[in-house]
Amino acid sequence: MTEEATLKLVGPIIRGVDDDIINAVIDAAEEDNPDREIYVEDRSGYVRVQAEKEFVLTQRTMVEKLGRPFRLSELEPSLVSFAGRLTTLDDKWEWALKG
Repeated sequence: MTEEATLKLVGPIIRGVDDDIINAVIDAAEEDNPDREIYVEDRSGYVRVQAEKEFVLTQRTMVEKLGRPFRLSELEPSLVSFAGRLTTLDDKWEWALKG
């Protein structure tokens, strides 16, 4: 069993159609979650970007990483699934363990 299989990971699962978005999410995840190890699992058709127990993604960091205006709602068409409970705010999405 891998280390990742024993962890309680949460975060987005993104369809692999837009490399710019995926790379921005990975880079933003590292900046928005400085005290957490980010796990990236590329399955060709989709990419899991996750951290243990909590994961935050901010609009500000996505704008910075993409170098253009970006609203988190633009991520929705690429978001095929996610792990954890998702709380959405206009400028920040947070995933956490349920309950």
